[in-house]
Amino acid sequence: MIPGPVPSLSRWEEESSTGGPVGAASAFLRAPSVARMYDYFLGGKDNYAVDREMAERALDRAPVVARLAQVNRGFLEHAAARLAESGLRQFVDVGCGLPARRNVGDIVRRVDPSCRIAYIDNDPLVLVHARALLAGERGTGAFGGDVRVPAALLGHPGLRRLIDFGRPVALLLLGVLDFVTDAEDPRGIVRTLLGGLPAGSHMVITHTERTPQLESLAETARRAGLAFTPRDRAEIAEICAPLEPAGPYPAALPLADTADLDGPLPLAGFVGRKPG
Repeated sequence: MIPGPVPSLSRWEEESSTGGPVGAASAFLRAPSVARMYDYFLGGKDNYAVDREMAERALDRAPVVARLAQVNRGFLEHAAARLAESGLRQFVDVGCGLPARRNVGDIVRRVDPSCRIAYIDNDPLVLVHARALLAGERGTGAFGGDVRVPAALLGHPGLRRLIDFGRPVALLLLGVLDFVTDAEDPRGIVRTLLGGLPAGSHMVITHTERTPQLESLAETARRAGLAFTPRDRAEIAEICAPLEPAGPYPAALPLADTADLDGPLPLAGFVGRKPG
């Protein structure tokens, strides 16, 4: 059981506006947040008017984005379960976002309750929720980190205490590299992260594919300060190239065995292992 009251977004807003302990992060409440927009697309309630407004603008530009969020979440659940079934017992969810109905810990601990899970995000509001709702369970932690600084992310002292980097790790990058610009070198980020993982580790990546609609949305997002960067399949494959594919990847999502009548979407999923 999690001790004490669970912080809410409204409580965060109250403390920020009165200069409370999280007042320094009040800017996160005045600009649209990827995590809160994602929550909106998934039907959640942890979002603000500024997030809903930007989300609706996104839907006007590219109505597919709500389905992309839903299918992305479905692939997370699918991949995490498969990796746990294959024997992995340590999971690092980078860019975890706001807690959902089912989170990585809920999924993998159905296979083995001893699994250890680290949730990482660079949004302080996300961390408030992750620490309150997820990290109270034994073998679970929530830590601040930014994928654009991969060495520092993997070197976080709390992460190193929770996760044994002498044993295989599953590192999850679901819908994260879409928000890394070319100048920030997503290929180098994957190489650096992979270099910090032990033998037998796996990475799970999803990435939005470029379409005319999504490229138009990317331009709108950039004007709002969100570096949304869809890429074509060849670029996505190059980002994933340091990994040895653990299946026919990158694959269009949803996968054939989980597809619905809507068919494949402009979203690629990848599961790969560290070579050697």
